[in-house]
Amino acid sequence: MAVAPARVSRATRFAVTIAGGVAGALVASAIDAHFARGVEAGAPGLSLLAADAGLLVPVGVLVGAAMAVTEAALFPEGVDAAWSKVRRAASADPAVRAELGAAVVTAAPLAVVALAALSAVARRCFASGAPPLASGAAVAVASVALTLFVAIVTGAAAKTAASRVARPPSPATALLVGVALAASLVAWGIGSGTTNGDGGFFAILGVLKREELDLRGVALLLVTALGAFAGALAARAVRAGVAVVVALAPLSLTVYAATAGFDARAVALAVERGAPLGGKSLAAFRHLCDRDHDGESALFGGGDCNDHDARIHAGADDIPGNGIDEDCSGADETVAPERPAPAASPENGDAAAFVRARFPEGMNVVLLSIDTLRADLGYAGNPRPVSPHLDALAAKSTVFEHAYSLASYTGKSVGPMLLGKYPSETLRTFDHFDKFLAGETFVQERLRRAGVRTMTAQGHWYFRPDTGIGKGFDVSDYSAEPAVPQAEGDRTVNGDKLTDRVIALLSNTANVAGRFYLWAHYVDVHAAYVPHPEFDFGTKSRDLYDGEVRFVDEQLGRLFAVIAASPYAARTAIVVTSDHGEAFGEHGMLRHGHELWEELVHVPLLVYVPGVAPHHVTVRRSAIDLVPTLLDLFGAPRPTGEGADFVSGASLLADVVAPAGAPSQRPVLVDMSAGPYNEERQAFIDGSLKLIATNGRPLGLYDLSEDPGEKHDLLGDDAVAEPLIAHFKAFRRTLRSVPARR
Repeated sequence: MAVAPARVSRATRFAVTIAGGVAGALVASAIDAHFARGVEAGAPGLSLLAADAGLLVPVGVLVGAAMAVTEAALFPEGVDAAWSKVRRAASADPAVRAELGAAVVTAAPLAVVALAALSAVARRCFASGAPPLASGAAVAVASVALTLFVAIVTGAAAKTAASRVARPPSPATALLVGVALAASLVAWGIGSGTTNGDGGFFAILGVLKREELDLRGVALLLVTALGAFAGALAARAVRAGVAVVVALAPLSLTVYAATAGFDARAVALAVERGAPLGGKSLAAFRHLCDRDHDGESALFGGGDCNDHDARIHAGADDIPGNGIDEDCSGADETVAPERPAPAASPENGDAAAFVRARFPEGMNVVLLSIDTLRADLGYAGNPRPVSPHLDALAAKSTVFEHAYSLASYTGKSVGPMLLGKYPSETLRTFDHFDKFLAGETFVQERLRRAGVRTMTAQGHWYFRPDTGIGKGFDVSDYSAEPAVPQAEGDRTVNGDKLTDRVIALLSNTANVAGRFYLWAHYVDVHAAYVPHPEFDFGTKSRDLYDGEVRFVDEQLGRLFAVIAASPYAARTAIVVTSDHGEAFGEHGMLRHGHELWEELVHVPLLVYVPGVAPHHVTVRRSAIDLVPTLLDLFGAPRPTGEGADFVSGASLLADVVAPAGAPSQRPVLVDMSAGPYNEERQAFIDGSLKLIATNGRPLGLYDLSEDPGEKHDLLGDDAVAEPLIAHFKAFRRTLRSVPARR
């Protein structure tokens, strides 16, 4: 007679399962630290490993505890005992075997069905623009409903099989069949769906083909969970005391991470930017330990030197001369530098009047912005023939070789660019796609008040009036939008349709009888990349991207030809720029939206004015200067400067007419405000030095003249870093920043 195995106490099972989770977390931390070291090679390996482990050990405790609670609720005697019991019952009773087999075969594919349905619900919630709390609640309700659906259908299938299946398969065979069915549905969904999830019910799984999708953190969580599961299975073989030691001793690494683990800046940067799971854990710990709720913590390298006073933290503005070190720099500021005023024309001191005298009377402007367009076009040295029509325009334009967007994401850059303000200065909502509030005045509204006819043609919903960006135009044409609104990017081709609509607007005599301003934004270059057989550069992502650039360039060529043949050609300026760039593996990144590396924020800027000699401007300039430039081209009134009625940039027209002497240098600020899916980032560029910071805390410093790839961090060089950081903080104090409305 078989002797039943000795019963293991619930406390022992709990301790052993948590110990398994901690062991899994330690394995995960070694992998996590390896990823982080690849981003910040200067980080000391042992310190990085210890600090990262300190972040993940509590994750292991939580995962192990969750596993232990789940086991206690579902399998009071333990999963090992439950599985042995099932195997014995299945061997002795065909009905039990049939019931078990049907449950497994049904539940596995149904789980994929539920996942696809839940993903579709989540996608609709995200695209709806609903508040995050409401969207989260809807997804939670859908999750519960789908779980109940899977449980009910699985139970019904099991009961039916128990009474009708005469020769049921073994549990192992049933498990293999169930997994095979589920894997087939997943493979079908991935294969049939686009990278944006279009193509049918299961096609939402096509998003798993996205190159930028980083599932490493999920995989590391799975490693931790497997460790906890292994602990549950080994509960009979491990003593409770040993398990407690294994579970608790590694928490000393968490104490190390909280106190000294991130004293080395390279370690903090490596985890923040390169650790798939540790980076998220670090952000969570800093948030939890932020006692004064100023957004920074004194622990885990958070940089807050006084966590009892919300006015004092690394990102605060230091008030000079008050004896308080508000920004935790180590000393109180003694001088309050001001943002230097833009240089006036050397000829007569009035830049606007000076340049207007060199332009045709009655200027018109066509502004063309191209989503996700990098600066490395043909005229900038790209050997591929990706932009022949833009190259031809550049040959007769002022080319700004070092122009910068205001952020690396459309929702944070286009609106501010057309307001003439830094993103943090705008009255906006806290959304992924920022909406701009009443009180903000876009450039088209200012021009309309000045008697200019304003027009827009668009192919994406974000540029409609309800977001603020599309308000104030005399004529708006949105007929080039896809029939199905897209949450982000483009999965269709509409650059040709958009060009048709722009040409139609310019062909209407009523629109061009007087002075006019027209803006169109092309979205085709944004991922997902649609192949264009006539512009085939290959099958890799960069190849497909270049094909999209060439396609849009062809459409622009059609538009340029219409303008050149028109009666208003001699007095119509054309401005071409982009909202941000795109990454193709530089700095370990794909796509855009989170960082401010050069490939993400260095964008084209061409200004063609009839009769003005073409030339290149080599000093660095910013999209913040676009609105003042447009106002000066039309001779429209400037903002009053009172309240929200201001612009922060300077006109580029002195650069365009190229007066005698070298153009003046002025700092460039890339100012990406925080959103639901991105952290705040700023890049401050003074000459060739570029400082990247988050909430005022420096992350990296690079000399773009010597290191255009931003590989060599100079923050450790005090002689270089300290003056630039001081200049950056002084510049930040001049911003009229306002919080986003949540």
